[in-house]
Amino acid sequence: MKNYYEILEINKSASKDEIKSAYKKLALKYHPDKNITNKEEAEKTFKKVSEAYEVLSDNQKKNNYDNGSNIIFNGQNPFDVFDNIFKQHHHSFDINVNSFSSNFSSVSTSTRIVGNQKITRTEKTIQTPNGTQTTVEEKIETI
Repeated sequence: MKNYYEILEINKSASKDEIKSAYKKLALKYHPDKNITNKEEAEKTFKKVSEAYEVLSDNQKKNNYDNGSNIIFNGQNPFDVFDNIFKQHHHSFDINVNSFSSNFSSVSTSTRIVGNQKITRTEKTIQTPNGTQTTVEEKIETI
C-alpha cells in the first residue's frame, strides 16, 4: 500500500491546512511544465502527489485509508486537482479610499495562476479634474 503521508512529506496528525500546503509545494515542484529536462519522472511524482492529496484531503477517504479499509478512489486527472487548488485562489476586492485622499477612488486587484505563472492585475480608478482615469497594471511572475 502506498504511504500517502510519506509522499506528501507530512505526519499522520497533519491538519487539513498542512495537507493542502504540502500538496501545493510538491505539486509546484514536480509539475511537468516546471521540469522540462525530466518531464516523465516529474509527471509520475506529480501524479503520486495528486493521488495522495485526493485521499488525505477527503475526511472519509482519509479515515478509510488510516483504518486500512478500501478507498473509493476517483482517479481524478492530477492536472484537474492542481487546477482546482490553484485556481480557487482568485482574490478580488475593491477598496474605496475617497476618505483618505481626495483624488483616489478605488483599487481592484486579482491574482490568477496560469501554468507556472502567477498573474496579478491591479486596476486603479482615480478622479481627476478632467474626469475619471483608470489604469491597469499586470505583474507576471514565474512560480
